[in-house]
Amino acid sequence: MSIPNILTMLRFILIPVFAYTYIVLDSVPLSATILALSGITDFLDGFIARRFNMITKWGIVFDPIADKLTLITVALCISLSGIKFMWALFGFLVFKELLMILGGINLYKKGDVVVPANWYGKAATILFYLLFFMLIIFGGNLNEAAKNAMIFISIALGVFALIRYSMLFFVMKRTLK
Repeated sequence: MSIPNILTMLRFILIPVFAYTYIVLDSVPLSATILALSGITDFLDGFIARRFNMITKWGIVFDPIADKLTLITVALCISLSGIKFMWALFGFLVFKELLMILGGINLYKKGDVVVPANWYGKAATILFYLLFFMLIIFGGNLNEAAKNAMIFISIALGVFALIRYSMLFFVMKRTLK
């Protein structure tokens, strides 16, 4: 197994660890550290895979799944802490990621095609990680307007990424017919 794929597997392991430290242990420093480690491994697996030509079909499929599950889990945990509008973000993430997974499965079944990540998807993921990290570290100390603005900007970028991926999906689907 390649180093990038091991890093992706580590991200899958970090998901329940994050949830446990955030919900059960209620440890802000540990939760923030685990989220940061997840974000760093996400960056490193992609960087190493591209830089050293270690891109695998497994990685192309499971890296974004690890991202999606991480983001949804973190959004759910933060939503449970009562931050206003986080339920809207959580609901949006579940909707967006479910659509993208179903679309990806559809393309894969029709023509063994895997949709790679694009800059807008990566930008949305980075923004979600930053938002969640900020809410974990400073959530109680940020004013409501700042929190709400960060949440709505994240949703807006997520909507943009969803629209762009949807356009790409339909173009790819047409070429497979």
